Amino acid sequence: NFLYPAALLGAGYRNYKNKRIKNNYFSFDSEKELKTIVNNAIRYVPFYKNNYTAPVVSMEDFSHRIGFIDKATVMDHWGDFLLPNFPENKVVKTTTGGTSGKPLKLIIPKNRYIFELATMHSLWQNIGWHGQTRAVMRNHHLSKKQIFKINPVQKEIIFDGFRTTPEYYYRIYTVIKRYKIKYIHAYPSSACQFAHFLYQEKLNLDIAGFLCGSEGFLPEQQALIQQMLGLHVYHWYGHSEKLVLGGYCKNSDLIHIEPTYGYCELIDEQGKTVNTIGQTGEIVGTTLHNPYMPLIRYRTGDFAEYAGDYCPHCKRHLLLLKNICGHREKNKIYKKDGSYITTTALNLHSDLYTKINGMQYFQREKGKLLVKIIKGAGFTDDIANKYLMHFRKSFGDENKVEIQYVSQLDKLPNGKFQILISEL
Repeated sequence: NFLYPAALLGAGYRNYKNKRIKNNYFSFDSEKELKTIVNNAIRYVPFYKNNYTAPVVSMEDFSHRIGFIDKATVMDHWGDFLLPNFPENKVVKTTTGGTSGKPLKLIIPKNRYIFELATMHSLWQNIGWHGQTRAVMRNHHLSKKQIFKINPVQKEIIFDGFRTTPEYYYRIYTVIKRYKIKYIHAYPSSACQFAHFLYQEKLNLDIAGFLCGSEGFLPEQQALIQQMLGLHVYHWYGHSEKLVLGGYCKNSDLIHIEPTYGYCELIDEQGKTVNTIGQTGEIVGTTLHNPYMPLIRYRTGDFAEYAGDYCPHCKRHLLLLKNICGHREKNKIYKKDGSYITTTALNLHSDLYTKINGMQYFQREKGKLLVKIIKGAGFTDDIANKYLMHFRKSFGDENKVEIQYVSQLDKLPNGKFQILISEL
């Protein structure tokens, strides 16, 4: 009988959401916090301590003197990015999703939910969400006898994100109707597939909209849901490194980058700031909340179009982006029956990632998937079996999965890595 999420997540969450975000809603000057995190890193964290001798004194000094890093930089010098003797009881260890090859190990604050969930929930409020039960269609596996399972704490009705048959979609539809669920939390690709089913079967859902993140959202996907079905889509952008987070406002389909969450830059190929409307640049993020493994001027590998720094609808001064894309795109893996799952849906959010040095998907015909893996330290036959079981379960028993162990992964002619190489 509590009001989720405020009562459950505590005073820190409430203070961040109701004070920090609200008090800085229309504009936020991040200079003081940015200089604090950067200068503490220069003072204590080996990577920055070895590369910079003087503290940052201004935003201009920051942009001119502090260089960019990327995933490869962090992986090559991983230990040097950690705060020496950081308190083990105040952090958790996790990894990125592995959408660009070998996952990156991360050390993040245990209380990250304070800034992460407070910001996310503030974004969702733009579509009217205030803690109502959500239907979830993401990366969960259920037994074949289960239609759904319930997470009572977070008020979620969770469906199997890997079953995409019309029969299962109809069951999802009936459950959503029965429990009068107003919000569907899904990957954009999952939302699009389910919406396409509803359109084909001429089924109507009385919902407030889809909450979509973790993948890019193509204009044609959004058009299918909004124009054909008349359902609203709320899309946001974020990533596992927890440096940048943003989403739509109530009356605009531009991504509003939330300034209290992290410091975001958009840069061109020469590393210069992109500030011309319509120009595309790479998204670069700097933490404001993680002193234990501070990532500063981290190139995400994602690209977006600059859309301004002021929204006339919500009257906010902040970075606006559109057409976000990157290594998360072009990730459809087709099943034998013509339906598909995405590389995001195949992600392994577990310690299995620490046993490999790289992974890549190949597909030449529907229903068949080749997974190339570079073995890492501690890779055993038991680990190999777990990988095979995971992919077979995710891809479906009617499809075929082959794992091939290699010494290196394929790259595109320009030297860039692509998680999925498909000839379909």
